[in-house]
Amino acid sequence: MSALYRRYVAGQAVSILGDQVWYVALSWSAVRIASPSAAGAILAVSAVPRLAFLLFGGAIVDRHDSRRLMIGSDLLRCVVALAAAAVAGWGPSIALLVAVALVFGAADAIFLPAAATVPPRLLPPAQLSRGAAINSLAARLALTLGAPLGGVLVAVGGLPVACVVNAATFLLSVLALRGLPPMRTARPVREPVTGALRSGLRYLRRHRLLRTILMVSLLTNLGFVGPMNIGLALVSDERGWGSAGIGVLLAGFGGGAVVASLAMVRVRWRGRVGVAMAAGIAVQGAAVSAVAVAGQQWAAVSATVVVGLTSGLVAVLTSALTQARTDDAFRGRVGSVSSFANLGITPIAMAVMGVAADRFGTTPAFAGSAALELAAAALCLAVADLRNARLPQS
Repeated sequence: MSALYRRYVAGQAVSILGDQVWYVALSWSAVRIASPSAAGAILAVSAVPRLAFLLFGGAIVDRHDSRRLMIGSDLLRCVVALAAAAVAGWGPSIALLVAVALVFGAADAIFLPAAATVPPRLLPPAQLSRGAAINSLAARLALTLGAPLGGVLVAVGGLPVACVVNAATFLLSVLALRGLPPMRTARPVREPVTGALRSGLRYLRRHRLLRTILMVSLLTNLGFVGPMNIGLALVSDERGWGSAGIGVLLAGFGGGAVVASLAMVRVRWRGRVGVAMAAGIAVQGAAVSAVAVAGQQWAAVSATVVVGLTSGLVAVLTSALTQARTDDAFRGRVGSVSSFANLGITPIAMAVMGVAADRFGTTPAFAGSAALELAAAALCLAVADLRNARLPQS
C-alpha cells in the first residue's frame, strides 16, 4: 500500500476525530445555553449548506486540483475554529454555534467530493478494495474515539478547548495533504459549473452500473439508517435496557464494522461483486429484523454485530467498485451525487422510522426497513452489469 495513501488516511482520520470532538462540544454547549431542541436545530442547520452546495461542489472539484481544494477547506475551518475558540472564551452563544456550523457545512460541500477523487489517483486499480478497507477502518476508529474524547475535553475546558483541538486536527490534515501530488484530472472540466453539473447527472444516468450502485445504496441506507439510529432507542426502551442498552447495541455494530474492515484489508476480492453485495445486504436485512424481535440483550447485540459486519463488507465493495468504474473526469461529480444521496437520506430515514414505529409498532417498522434492504439485494442480482462486475486484479 502506498505510503502517500497511508499518510492521507491518517490525516483524514485525525480530522474525523476532531469533527467528533466538535459535534460533542456543539451539542453540549447548545443544550447548556438553550435546550436539547436547540442542539438538534443547530445540527440540522449545519446540514443545510452542505446539501445545498454539495452537487455544485462536485462540479467545482472536477475543474480544479482536489488537493488544493481540500487544503483550502481545512484551512478555512481551522481559522473559523480558532476564531470560535477566542469568542467562546468570552462566553458561547447560539449565534456563534450557528455561524460555525454554517461555515463547516459549506466547507464540507467542497471537501467531500474532493476527498472522493483521492484514492483512485493514489492507488493502482488492484489496491482499491484494500484502500477502501483501510480508510473505512481508520474512520470507524476515529468515530469511536472522538465522541468520548470530546466529552473529556468539554468537561475539562469547555467549548474553547474543543475548538482549539478541532483546529489542530485540521492543521494535521493540511500537513498530510501537502505531501500529496497534485490531484487534477487529465481532462479538466471547461463548462460553467451549472453545465458541468448537468453533464455529471447525464453521465450517471447513462452509466448503468454506477446508476444501479447509487440506487442500491439509497435503498440499503433507507432500510439501515432508521433502525440503527431511532430504532435502537425504541428497542432499548421497550425491553427496559435503558440508555446504556443503546450504547451496548451501538458498540456491537461498531465492533462488527471494525472486524469487517480488518478482514477486507487482508483479502483481495476476486469474486463477483454484485453477488457478494446482494448476499451481504440480504443478511443485513435479516439481522435488522432480528434486533427488533430479540428478547434478550445478548441476542440483540449479536444481531447488531452482524449488521456491522455486513455493513463494512458492502461499504468497502461499493466504494472500490465505484472508484474503479468512474471516469476520472467525473470523479468529483459522482462523489458529490453519492454523498448528497447518502447524507440527504439520513433525516428522511429517521423520520420515516419514527412515524412507522408510532403507527404500526417497532417490530413492523423494523420489518419494513428490512424489506427495503431485500429489495436492494434483489436489484444487485437483477442488473447484469452489477451482478457480474468484478474488481480489477492487476
